[in-house]
Amino acid sequence: MTIDWGTIDWADPPAWIAAALSLIAGAIALRALKHSKRSADASTTSAEASTEAASAAKVSAQAAVRQAAAAERQVELAEAALRLAEEGAARSNAWADTEPVTEALTGPKPPYVAWWVEHKSKNTYLLRNIGTDTARNVEIDDSRIACGRRMDVLYTEVAPNETAKFLLLPAWGHPKPDELWVRWEGRPEWTAVPVP
Repeated sequence: MTIDWGTIDWADPPAWIAAALSLIAGAIALRALKHSKRSADASTTSAEASTEAASAAKVSAQAAVRQAAAAERQVELAEAALRLAEEGAARSNAWADTEPVTEALTGPKPPYVAWWVEHKSKNTYLLRNIGTDTARNVEIDDSRIACGRRMDVLYTEVAPNETAKFLLLPAWGHPKPDELWVRWEGRPEWTAVPVP
């Protein structure tokens, strides 16, 4: 479409007003373009910061699991010492032998095993031993998982920092579980491990 400049009446005020309005609209459009670019840059920066925060949260959660296991071990030792002290006090002799208490406190300690579930890909997860000792006869409670799954429910050994791979397939109204229940040799009760 071409404009026939010869037919335009330059003394026509509506034509000048229309031209001015189109210039103003163009300026507003350019300003909006600059604003949207700044907004997109800010979104990218925010996404990068969120990724870094998620990594820091994962490390913090692993440390919390280790601290909880250490605290649990301290409670077990304190209970054993209290039980032996009560037994010693119950004896009629006032010179209670302290050797059983010493053995309870310095005797063989149970292995330190702690767990972390990592999301590897779409439906693939890894159960990682983040403890310092090897876990033997590791069992996963399959009865508490409602969604589809592919996993071994018994692992002979999971060494420190090794993983056991499994699949969770949420479908048909059965979501993936929020936690996985695990037990192993030396820990006969089921322990909940959060699933991301």
